[in-house]
Amino acid sequence: MVASTVYQNRDLLLQICGILNTYGYHVINSEYGTLHPPLGMNNTDACKSAVDECDIFFGIINPMYSTGITHLEFQRAISIDKPRRFIAHGLVTFTRKLLAQYMYDDAAKTQRNNFEIQPNSVMDSVKVIDMYNDAVQTNLAYQERKHHWVQEFFRPDEALRHVETLFRDIKRVERELANLTNPAQ
Repeated sequence: MVASTVYQNRDLLLQICGILNTYGYHVINSEYGTLHPPLGMNNTDACKSAVDECDIFFGIINPMYSTGITHLEFQRAISIDKPRRFIAHGLVTFTRKLLAQYMYDDAAKTQRNNFEIQPNSVMDSVKVIDMYNDAVQTNLAYQERKHHWVQEFFRPDEALRHVETLFRDIKRVERELANLTNPAQ
């Protein structure tokens, strides 16, 4: 499953979905048109249900938060310990460092306050930083974190290169997934 906001990111999102499809993956993504919404299920629940169905979750963290459904998908993938990978736009990581002094009430930067920004053309909500923090599992001690690598990108070619590194060798991905479910083998 590829989870990402669409606003100001549609071209890259669709390109990633297309590339993964050519590698042999059955990509689940609503914008790509491959998410099956069960009858009688609302959009949010259908997207969260898709997380349960996928073998591996790939999250893209962009500066636009939009409706928050993507964040719910991230949280679902993390809560069920779905094998996952993430990339994050450099504006998110930069802003995270810049605004940390305002977003937290403690020196350890673990107690998030209600700081928010006015939506603008660069970033519509600091909740994208919360998405990043969820992805890297800042709530856990470093040794307890799993699947927390988040690759930063600024340009589309950087994102695409990392997608290729992670997913081009589908046999390797299958072996990695098998090792997660059967570590003794």
